[in-house]
Amino acid sequence: MGKIIQINNRCKETYRGKRGVNMCKVLKNIQGKTADEILKEYGNDSSIPVDLNKLLANMGISALPLDFTELEEIIEVEKGRVLGLVMSKGEKAAIFYRKEDSLNRQRFTIAHELAHCCLNNVTYEKPHIDLRLNDKEKDNDEIAADIFAGKLLIPLTKLKDVYLKLAVPSSITLASKFAVSVNVMEARLDYLKISYFNKDGKAVVYGND
Repeated sequence: MGKIIQINNRCKETYRGKRGVNMCKVLKNIQGKTADEILKEYGNDSSIPVDLNKLLANMGISALPLDFTELEEIIEVEKGRVLGLVMSKGEKAAIFYRKEDSLNRQRFTIAHELAHCCLNNVTYEKPHIDLRLNDKEKDNDEIAADIFAGKLLIPLTKLKDVYLKLAVPSSITLASKFAVSVNVMEARLDYLKISYFNKDGKAVVYGND
């Protein structure tokens, strides 16, 4: 999952360019904002699923596929562990995601990296790369980023609109509507304590629907 790491000179040369001042206004503009604030200021309230391309374009952030093989060798982690990263340089910021991942996983990686941009108190005057690593253990920052990503990709108001129109509110159907994985949808429903039928067809019932 995401973490800010120290990067060696070769990594800087390959992924960051020349060392210099890196005050990124794009990321500073969104720092501290909630998922709802991001959607309201940069998104389209009527779009289901959330149009991430439009959202990022309105913020001035690029999202690009990348083969992380070389980066994994540079930072000495096993192949397939890097899922995504966010970088900034001067006025520009970009999120990179693993090109071989499914569309749903790419979308979650982008949302997760965007979460770190909003949640982390990063000094943008120094070179940094924020990586999302495929780790089983999650610290509080990673849990917060996952929750933020869920809120961004599955806004509560839109979820309720779709949910109430379904005869059978299954996580599989809802996941398809919002272009997220079933696991992400079930995590969001559990977080909100909204009852649903899970991917195994079993009812998950909460008393506050």
